[in-house]
Amino acid sequence: MKSNNVEDTQLRNIKLLFLDLDGTLLNKKGKVPESYIELIKRLKELGTLTTLASARLHTSILKIAEILEIDIPIISLDGALIKSRDNNIVLYQSFLRKTVVKKAISLAEQYLLKIGICHSDEIFYTEDSSTLPMLLGKIGAKYTLVNTLDNYLDNVIEVDIVGDHKQNMQKVASRLRFPYVLGSSVNVYRSSYYTDIFYLECKKSGSSKANALRKLIKFLKIKEKNVLVAGDWYNDIPVFETNTIKVALKNSIPTLKKRADIILNKTNDEEGLKELLEKIIQLKNK
Repeated sequence: MKSNNVEDTQLRNIKLLFLDLDGTLLNKKGKVPESYIELIKRLKELGTLTTLASARLHTSILKIAEILEIDIPIISLDGALIKSRDNNIVLYQSFLRKTVVKKAISLAEQYLLKIGICHSDEIFYTEDSSTLPMLLGKIGAKYTLVNTLDNYLDNVIEVDIVGDHKQNMQKVASRLRFPYVLGSSVNVYRSSYYTDIFYLECKKSGSSKANALRKLIKFLKIKEKNVLVAGDWYNDIPVFETNTIKVALKNSIPTLKKRADIILNKTNDEEGLKELLEKIIQLKNK
C-alpha cells in the first residue's frame, strides 16, 4: 500500500466509505469477499458508515447493500439516483426531458445504433436493439423487451446507446449536447469487455458520482475530508477530484492512480481493500 502523505489521524477520522462496486469492492465473480462483510460491519460499529456508488441500476445494487447492512442511501446510475434500499429516502433523482429522450431515439435509429432507456428499476429496449442486454454490461439489470419505446418516455433517468463505430457515436453525442439539447450530460467511452464497442450515456446535467457524494454528505452532515472514496474506472474520475481521501486499486486506470492519495498493491480480485480497512479499524481502536 503506497500512501501519498495520508496521515493516520486522517484515516482514524474517516466517517464514510464511498465505494465503487465492479472492479473495486466486488471480485471478478461479482461477489463481496467474506472478509469485507465483517470489516464493514465492524467499521459501522465504530462510527464509519458505508455506501455504494455504481453505474448499475438501483435494483441490481440492493442485494449487495443488504449483505453489507447498508441503511443510508446508495448511489446508482453514476449519481442520477440516490435512494435508500428500503425506498424510504430519495435524496435525488434526475429525469431526462421527453424531448431529449425522443431525440436520442431518433439519432440512434438514424445511425443504426442500439438503444435502451433506463428507469430506476429496469431498462427498456426493442427488437431492433436485441443485442443490447449482452453488449451493455449493466450487471444485474432487468431488461424488458417492448414493441416501442414511445410508451416509456416518462421517468427516464438515463439513455444508453451502443455501437461499434466511434465516429457515429461522437456525432450522436455532439447532437445531444449544448446548444442542440439543453440540460443533458453526454459521455462516450470504450467498453472494457468488448473490443471495438463504444457506449454513449446521456443523463440530466449535474448527475455524477461527485455530485451524489456532495448531496449525501450534506444529508449525513459529514465533511469531504472525512470521506474515503475508492474506484477503478473512468466514471470514478469526478469523485477523485473531490477533497476526500482517494484510493485506487492495483487494477485501477492510470488516471485514477495519478489522482489517488493511496494506491493499493492488490487488485479487486485479491481483496485489495482488506489491508486498508483493517488499518482503519486498528487506528479507530487505539
